Order: sequence, then structure tokens, then C-alpha cells
Amino acid sequence: MARHSTLIILSLLLCAASHRGIILGGARQQQPRSPAFATTRRAQTGQVHPPSKEEGGTSAVRWRRRPWVASPSSDGMIISTRMSDTSSSSSKEDNRDKLAFYDNPRRLLLPISALLSLSLASLAAITQRLPGPPIDDAGIPSFWGTLPFGVLGSCDPYTPSLVLRDASSTVLCIFGATLFVKTITHSAKIGKIEPRDSRKIIHTLSVPLFVLLWPLFSDAYGARVFASIVPMLNALRLYLAGTGGNNNDDGGGYDQNSNSVESELADAISRSGDARESLGGPFIYVLVLLFSTLLFWRDTPIGIVSLATMACGDGLADLVGRRLGSSNKWSFNRDKSMAGSAAFVVGSFVGSYGLIYWLTSTGAMDALGLSSLELAWRILVIAVISAGVELIPAGDDNFTVPISAAILSACLLSYLE
Repeated sequence: MARHSTLIILSLLLCAASHRGIILGGARQQQPRSPAFATTRRAQTGQVHPPSKEEGGTSAVRWRRRPWVASPSSDGMIISTRMSDTSSSSSKEDNRDKLAFYDNPRRLLLPISALLSLSLASLAAITQRLPGPPIDDAGIPSFWGTLPFGVLGSCDPYTPSLVLRDASSTVLCIFGATLFVKTITHSAKIGKIEPRDSRKIIHTLSVPLFVLLWPLFSDAYGARVFASIVPMLNALRLYLAGTGGNNNDDGGGYDQNSNSVESELADAISRSGDARESLGGPFIYVLVLLFSTLLFWRDTPIGIVSLATMACGDGLADLVGRRLGSSNKWSFNRDKSMAGSAAFVVGSFVGSYGLIYWLTSTGAMDALGLSSLELAWRILVIAVISAGVELIPAGDDNFTVPISAAILSACLLSYLE
């Protein structure tokens, strides 16, 4: 009697399984439903199915609560197979889906912002709300004198060819900056570069590479608005990296399994792996670059020297100091070394003099009324004093160094006849 009851129960179970589109033991279903439907249905009902004898199970069917999914075989049959990750639960899958859903708008925010800002700048130039090339006899107008843009008559109109040139140069700079940052962050992700080194490499080279492309922009006064889109987008990237939705449960760090660009950037520019460090020094660095581009542009060497001192000087000081400065620390500041300070002076001098020479030789900036030797020693004085400011253990270097360099440049550098 017990044997007949067992056979009846097994028959009913087999019929029920066949009715739901699952074949146990190699039997073919007549009208199988899609695997996606079967998998979703079982995830909702919590129903599981035991392995058949061909799959390594025993002849006696024993029910175990293990997750199973339906997958098609080579001959079109639907068989039940065990999930590869038995430790995952439906709640974790739901959380992952929610994160993917909320992460998509964040990924679209950067390209949408780039397209919108470029479109608005082009529209302002076409409608003559941005000043064109300054008239020679009127001189270069002050930045505040042109607000709102286009009210002064000291600039020629912004022609369509100039708009196309500045817009194309902006797009090229955006792609170049993205490629550069992506190369460094990917190298840090795969372990070829240490995260702290990758942070300082980006810190050191971002400004020189950007300034080297400034001659591509036109001589229109509003070209600075197009160029400022590049650091503005970088600031947005850092904000997304520091406030991203893929943070892990430890707080502050990104999920290591995340493949988002923002997660790579956060890992590459943070010292301790905390993504919120993106909103500290790196964010200040980009803001200084943004406002220096808008205020000084190519009109004066003040912005060039302050940016080169902040980027090349401070960046090389850290890279060299951590490798060669362990035995020559300053007595009043044990976090800084003589080797790092020497690298600061060399980097500031080479960066400032090289960028000024590049812009003046290409005609992007008016030549200074200084001889090469006089310009060199003045820049050297600025570099040495700025290195001393960098040794002061107060404030953020990304603030104090460019501000001191800008003040010194305003005092020592000027356009002379």
C-alpha cells in the first residue's frame, strides 16, 4: 500500500512538473514555455526541483531546497540545472537591478551636460551674446566689462567659422581629456600604476596637456567660454565619482565589481580608497582650472604660471618626495622633503616657462616685453617662493599654491613695451 501511494505521489509530481514546462530524467515537453518565464515563475513561487539521475542525482528522489533554473539544451529540450552561485538571494538580485536602474541616469548626465553646455555656448556665440575678436585699437576688454556678453562694441562679431572652430576645439579637448583620464584610471585599476601615483600623474599632466591645445581656439574673446566647458565637465565627473550610487557597505568606497567610469576615477584619485576624496583636493584643483580659464585665459601669463605651479610643481613634489625624500625631511615639516621641494621648483619653472613659450610662439598669446633671460629668472623666483608656501602646513595646496603664484606673477610679470 505504501509503495502504491509513493508511485501515485511521484506520478502526480511528474505530471505537475511536465505541465509547468520542465522535463525531468530526459522526457520531452510538448509545448514548453520560455526559459525566462519559467525562471521568473519559480523565483516568485520559490519552487525548486531535484536533480535527475543523469545529472548525478540518486534513483530515490529527495527534495532539497536549492535554487534551480531552467535552461534550453542543444536539442531544444528544457532541463533543470542548478544555479552557479547558490549563495545569492533574490533580495541581492533585486538590489543589483535597482542599482543598475538608478545608475543609468547618472551615466547619461555627463554626455547630456556636455551636449547642453556646448549647444548653449554655440547659441550664445551665434546670437552675438559672446564677444568675438577684440578690435585692435580698443584693446582686450576686461572680463567684468563684458557681462552680459555682447553689450560692448569693442569686439567684432562672432562669425560662424569662429563658432565652428571653437566648438570643434572644445570637442577635441573633451575627447582628449577623457582618453587621458581613462588611460590612467584603467592602468590603476589593473594594477600597473599605484592609485596614489595615478592621482599625481593626473594632477601633474592635466593642466599642461589642456593648455597645449589652447592655440586651437580662435582669438575671439568668447573662446574662453568654450574652453571652460572642459574643466566644468571634469568637475561634474569628480562630483559623480564622489557621490556615486555604487558605494559599498563600508561607506565611502565604490563596489569593486562596478565597471562604471566614475568608480575607476574614484579609485585612481583617492589616497585611501574613499571615493569622497574626489570632492576634496581634486575638486578644488578643477575649480581653480575652471576659474583661471574664464578670468585669465590667454590674456595674461598670470593664469598660466599659477596653473603650472599648482599642477607641475605640486605634482612632481609628491612623486619625487615619496621616492627620494625619506632621508632629507625638513625639520619644521616632517611631511615634506628637500627632494620634493627641489622637484617643485623644477616642475614649476619648466611648466611655466614652457607653456608661456608655447603660447607666445604659436601666436595664441601676445609676446611679453621681457627677454628670455629676464623672464626665466622671474619665473624662477616665483617657483622658489611658491615652494616655500607649499611647505607651510596650513590650508590646501590646491588653494594656497596657485593663489600665491598668481599674486607673484601679477607683481613680477607684465606686458612691457
